[in-house]
Amino acid sequence: MPNELPPLRSRIYARLVADRGPGKKKLWVLIAIPLGVLGGLAVLALFGLYIWLARGLPSIDWARYYRPPIVTTIWSGDEQLIGEFYDERRVVVPYGRIPKRLKQAVIASEDAGFFEHGGLSFTGLLRALFQTYVLHRRVVGGSTLSQQTAKAIMASVEGEQSVHVRSGWAGVRRKAREFILTRRLENNFDKEHILWLYLNEVYLGHHSYGVQAAAENYFRKNVWELSLPEIALIAGLPQAPSQFSPFAHPEKAKARRAYVLRRMFEEGMITAQERKEAEDAPIQVYPVQDIFRETAPYVTEHIRRDLVARYGNDRLLNEGLKVYATVDLEREHDAVAATIKGVIEADKRQGFRGPLLQLKKKDWEDFIKKEQAFLENEGKHDEVIAALVTSVEKESAKIRVGDQEGVVPLEQAAWARKPNPELNSEYTKITTLRPVLSAGDVVLVRATETKGVWALEQDPKLQGALISTDPNSGYVVAMIGGYDFEKSRGRRSSRSSTARPSNSAGSTLPPSCWMRPSSPTTTPPAAAGSRRTTRRSSGARSRCVRP
Repeated sequence: MPNELPPLRSRIYARLVADRGPGKKKLWVLIAIPLGVLGGLAVLALFGLYIWLARGLPSIDWARYYRPPIVTTIWSGDEQLIGEFYDERRVVVPYGRIPKRLKQAVIASEDAGFFEHGGLSFTGLLRALFQTYVLHRRVVGGSTLSQQTAKAIMASVEGEQSVHVRSGWAGVRRKAREFILTRRLENNFDKEHILWLYLNEVYLGHHSYGVQAAAENYFRKNVWELSLPEIALIAGLPQAPSQFSPFAHPEKAKARRAYVLRRMFEEGMITAQERKEAEDAPIQVYPVQDIFRETAPYVTEHIRRDLVARYGNDRLLNEGLKVYATVDLEREHDAVAATIKGVIEADKRQGFRGPLLQLKKKDWEDFIKKEQAFLENEGKHDEVIAALVTSVEKESAKIRVGDQEGVVPLEQAAWARKPNPELNSEYTKITTLRPVLSAGDVVLVRATETKGVWALEQDPKLQGALISTDPNSGYVVAMIGGYDFEKSRGRRSSRSSTARPSNSAGSTLPPSCWMRPSSPTTTPPAAAGSRRTTRRSSGARSRCVRP
């Protein structure tokens, strides 16, 4: 009641409702009308701003019928993986196949209140703003898992650059769009579905999108086979995959893993003993395999061109086709060995074209140091390597292969005559190394079965090709395009096959592959020594058109 109001409020109330005389409206009416108009305009402006910000956002159906870009795989006739093509290397796994501890590790380290909040954590946002603009520290996390899921979806649909804009109006607009998509996710899906989306979408470094791809790339395992230390390492990567890379920064990766384990312990997810054992475990990761070049590059490249010509590059890289080649991998490897051997022998019959370069003695030590560094890193598996000739006798030459000393005997370089096409190589073997090599020469050598003894080699100028077909089925079982894939790219074998007269046997290239949709329940056996294969989630349906 007015009489019960405090004196000030009473006077204001009386003034607003007082009769101001004939024909005059009460004061509260005069104030309410413009305020109502301004409020309506503000609501319309906010609605228009919302429409503008939300325009172009990924449809919620994208998350409901989840079909992200996934890997196209090429399989040999004996069901071994020989190639992968992708924009984002992702293998989708169902929620039930993801270990409980991996879910706990991600929640503990990224968003402990994930199952309590509604998608936005205002305390986390205020903490991030305080650390950024008041303490001037690096933000350690202000986004919830729901927001990170929305960000990952936007990155997948709109491109990585769209989610890395942080300053100015563009940064504010990006964050507002992220909030809108987060609320849509929370309103349409339960927490388990959002967490499943996150674990299959998040980028974890080294071409790994999603936890299954990370498990394969880092540990060559399926995600459900990971141990607690491996789970903690993967769970620590989303914040900064490059900074916490176990390859580039193993110490930072170990420290980040320890943080994840500490958070799991504080949340009661693991015991003190489990935490200690996991922290003490060494980090053992495996380099990402280049299956394309290491297995059957000529075949895979030929199939890739055919797929691009038929279905387009976007479909090849994003729709998870499963392609079966007719090539038998064992026969392919035999064919590679035979082709390389034949090319090298034919090239040697032409003679020795001389050293790669000649070094002055003052440059020897620098070359030896650089060569040793190369052999300890990217060149550790090379069979043919560069060596420095330090002295030459009639029947042997002393060499340095990095820090190692060795010798090239005459019998391992007898082919190295001066090139002359008019002479028969069988009858023109050299009898001394002195006119062939000299101190300071850098040449190619290959290790022999005798330790410290090396054979003289040279990079062939010749190239060769081989294509082998099954006479009963007409299928290609082996195809080689040259001595060096990077130089030949598989063109010779395909051209030689299609250039034959039409009335000859094999006048057109025989069938080399089929395609079919991948089954969600069947898995080809893993290739020997290659990454394990995995069952594909029924939620990641791959489309494939038969030829």
